[in-house]
Formats: sequence, structure tokens, C-alpha cells
Amino acid sequence: MFWLFPWDEEAQSRTIPWATYSLIALNVLAFLAMFLATPTEAEAWFTSFGLVPDHHQWWQYLTSDFVHEGWLHLIGNMLFLIVFGDNVEDVFGAIPFLLLYFIGGLAGDLLFVSANPAMDIPSLGASGCISAIAGAYGVMFLGNRIGVRLMFLVFPIRTFYVRAFWVLLFWFGADVVQTFDSHGAMTGEGGTNYVAHGIGFGFGVFVGVIAWLVGVVHRYRTLDTGSAWFGYWPPGLGAARRRIVAKPPIQY
Repeated sequence: MFWLFPWDEEAQSRTIPWATYSLIALNVLAFLAMFLATPTEAEAWFTSFGLVPDHHQWWQYLTSDFVHEGWLHLIGNMLFLIVFGDNVEDVFGAIPFLLLYFIGGLAGDLLFVSANPAMDIPSLGASGCISAIAGAYGVMFLGNRIGVRLMFLVFPIRTFYVRAFWVLLFWFGADVVQTFDSHGAMTGEGGTNYVAHGIGFGFGVFVGVIAWLVGVVHRYRTLDTGSAWFGYWPPGLGAARRRIVAKPPIQY
């Protein structure tokens, strides 16, 4: 089986991405809980915690982000999260990063439910949330090169280097086009929830542009460290840094 594996080789994380690691751990634990259940219990897990438009419950907008259909679904999502999440968390800080993650997923879920009210197939997985992270990454690190490895099973065959924005547009561009072309209405029975992907990615791009406009990306590129919880969003970081540099050393 041939498949493509993206890997960021240029943007190294400055801090330990605790929020990203925590999300990966929660997703894996939720999957293991379902994997160890009986087939009947697993089916009930999907309908109870997946997001089912025709009889959805409020908690499913959150729990569906942690329910995956199988190992490949889980591994694919977690690979994207670890590749792009650590750098976005670096820039945003843990709290804005988590807000981007969950609001991006929620935006896609809201359109999916409102545009497909009669659908009785549950939407599963963190793809909408991770699409939001990927969209923000594509804007803030658009000049970075991503190594895309052509794999055969687990063996790398060849690596191509492409600008980050084009790599992510390749992965999510069709989902964005389909979402807006269909106004969020999905056709067919099951398959990929391109609505969650498209809206999540679009939301992430929007937040990434805002980060550029309010100076977050500039502060990230010019300062060594940001806020522990809010990354480089606080506008006073630059002024504080200048005061520290301008202050003469104390001599004894």
C-alpha cells in the first residue's frame, strides 16, 4: 500500500507542546477504551458519542472529536496533529491553541448538522479540529518546506520538498471546495466528512491571518520566548523585551 507522509523538518518547537501531547493521549485512550469493548458496546459507543445529525445531543459536539473508527483513522489524525500542532502551539500558547482546536471542530460540526438534518450516520474523529490547526499552520509557516515522503507500507521510497501552504492545500483544498459548493450538504452514504475538514481548515486560515495582522507571527519571529499560556498573542511582549535589553547590567 502506497501512501504519503508529511513531515515538517524546518520549524522546530521551542517549548514542550503539552496541549498537543495531551490531546494525542486523550484520543489514544478513548480509542483503546472502545477497542477493548465488545462489538455491541463499540457500536453503542459510536451512536452515543459520535455526532449523529438526526438525533444529536449537545455533548456529542465534544465527544465526537475523540471517537475514531479504526487504527488507520486514529493514526492518520494523530500524525497530522503531531506534525503541525507543536509549532502552532508554540506560536499561540496552550490556551489559544486549544480554543482554535475545539472551535474549529465545532464550526465544522455545526454546519454539518444544520445542512444534513436527516442523516443518521455518526460523524467521528478529530479531523475538523486538526484541519483548523493545519489551516493556521499553512498561513503562519507558509514559507516553510514540508518533506512529503512516499511510503510503501512502513518503508520510505522517496521524499519530496514542497512549501507548507501548497502541501496543506493539496490535502484540504478539495474539501474546502466541496463544502462551499454543496453548502455543507453531504451526498452518499458515509465516507469522509469533508464539511468538517473544509470549515475547520477555513477557520484555521482565518485565525492564521488574524495572527499575522495583530503581530503574533512577527513577535514569534523576533522574540526568543513568549507567554507560557498565551504564546505570542500578548501585544506587550515586544515592549517588555526592549525594556529588558535596554536596562544596563548591574555592576558590583
